[in-house]
Amino acid sequence: MLDTTEIAIFAAVGLVFALGLLAFCRWSGAAVQRVAAYALIALSFLYVGFALRAEDPTAWVGFEMTGVAVFGSLAGMSIIGSPWWVAAGFALHPFYAIYFHYIGAGSQFAPAPFVAANVAFDAAMAIFVAYAALRGARNAKGAGETPAAPQRKLAARSQHRSQSRDAGGQA
Repeated sequence: MLDTTEIAIFAAVGLVFALGLLAFCRWSGAAVQRVAAYALIALSFLYVGFALRAEDPTAWVGFEMTGVAVFGSLAGMSIIGSPWWVAAGFALHPFYAIYFHYIGAGSQFAPAPFVAANVAFDAAMAIFVAYAALRGARNAKGAGETPAAPQRKLAARSQHRSQSRDAGGQA
């Protein structure tokens, strides 16, 4: 277990990483929701890597892959849907990290400094993704209209079929 000073230091490191990721989003113009979703998946896989150091890695890797499935599903749903899914994933991930990897049996292989930094990173990302989602909803309301869905093009094969029908070819 870490003392209060160590927790504060490693939490500050987690916040610096979150600010770095947010600066990257701002600099590259990438959607915060998408980058945050990939970060949540990567964090889940880091615990799988730590589980390989356990005394019985087979059981722990299976357990951690379940975490990857849960948090990866939340991240995936945010990529194709609402950003609130990844905000929920980042809001739930600190409880998972603290309960299983800091207090629980996973503390035998998960480094406590990483867990402290991870909790701060998760909290900062949850707050910022929620802020970005609210800001996006407010901007859409301020414009007075909902953003139009992008026009999808038909696959080349479908376009060819429709053209051949128009020309009197086979249907």
